[in-house]
Amino acid sequence: MTRLSPYASKRDFKKTPEPTGDALVRSSDRLRFVVQKHDATRLHYDLRLELDGVFKSWAVTRGPSLDPHDKRLAVEVEDHPLAYGDFEGTIPAGEYGGGTVLLWDRGYWQPEGMTADAGLKSGDLKFTLEGDKLHGSWVLVRMKHDRTGSKRVKWLLIKHTVHEADEGDGDALLRRDASVASGRRLEEIAAGTGRAPDPFMVDAANGAHSDAVWHTRRAGETLEAAKSRPAEKARKTARPPVPAEASQPAWPGFIAPQLCRIVEQPPTGPEWGHEIKFDGYRVQLAVRDGTATLLTRKGLDWTARFKAIASAATALPDVIVDGEIVALDEAGAPNFAALQAAIADERTDDLVFFGFDLIHSAEGDQRTLPLRERKAQLKTIMETAGQQDGRLRYVDHFAAGGDAVLLAACRMSLEGIVSKRLDAPYTSG
Repeated sequence: MTRLSPYASKRDFKKTPEPTGDALVRSSDRLRFVVQKHDATRLHYDLRLELDGVFKSWAVTRGPSLDPHDKRLAVEVEDHPLAYGDFEGTIPAGEYGGGTVLLWDRGYWQPEGMTADAGLKSGDLKFTLEGDKLHGSWVLVRMKHDRTGSKRVKWLLIKHTVHEADEGDGDALLRRDASVASGRRLEEIAAGTGRAPDPFMVDAANGAHSDAVWHTRRAGETLEAAKSRPAEKARKTARPPVPAEASQPAWPGFIAPQLCRIVEQPPTGPEWGHEIKFDGYRVQLAVRDGTATLLTRKGLDWTARFKAIASAATALPDVIVDGEIVALDEAGAPNFAALQAAIADERTDDLVFFGFDLIHSAEGDQRTLPLRERKAQLKTIMETAGQQDGRLRYVDHFAAGGDAVLLAACRMSLEGIVSKRLDAPYTSG
């Protein structure tokens, strides 16, 4: 077994030209690092530190913070080949890690006051970064207590010193969202436009492309033929529409979700309803003719990852429901780290789908109706199903003042609240 065996086991190199570990990499007398911004099911940042011929890798859920008081969860993932550090492009839907990848930062690193092996073994790795964006001293601290029983090792990424840190806005650097390799943003990379990224790890002769896609090949298809299919990239964010039947209203494919924006204070007034904000994965549940499908906010099909929820949802009538998949702790509060661990370990039977909006039903498109009417219908549908299976639950709203609801959420250490106009239609975007 080699260092890259876990990496190889998750990928079928007959289907995707991801680096296998065989590519020749530029020699360097200094250790290199890259940070890739990865717009997968949930946006995160992949930190990769070169060591012993591979990239030691962590998925940093909220990205690195310059504020030493911020402790960012960094989930250790499998070692990656060094050639991976030059990839910028699209991993299609259905492939491991499907989504858009941007080279957010890169440069050189070195351990501080210890060897890298000693720091990793002790669970307290101090190191210095010299990148285009990240500089100075950092530390990765392994978490000792994990009540979820996860197979994934969790660490905390912390800015180690106050020097060069911004305690007022630790996320300020994340707003510098252009690629250090091509100057592009995620939207341009997803569209395959703009200039190709400059190489850092491998020879320029290997050829980086502006529209790089790790395609899934069709049966008997060559890689060149797969790359010539521009429509393949678009399929990662939309499912083919289901054909309409003569006796039923037209049934849509994936519907882009309605999104919220952050405000300083919640609105007040009788026209507003306030819901608890769940710390989970946004999912669109579609049920038709007894078959349930679960799509991420990007339109990726994750039904197979949440088999128990999909099975429970087959009892629902024909509907499309907007909601969130959540892991609950012993106190019944959402726990995002537990959710990530459950998905990584493929132990998702105890996860819960919370439905908060009705998009479509057997009667047709419900998006033009006021929210209060959509929720009234959804409550009847979800509560009936929830009596049979606790994995399906309805999210009610509070008509009290937003300030009072927010205060209650803070006292319960919840992520926040979402305020919605009860007379508003459902609008994507």
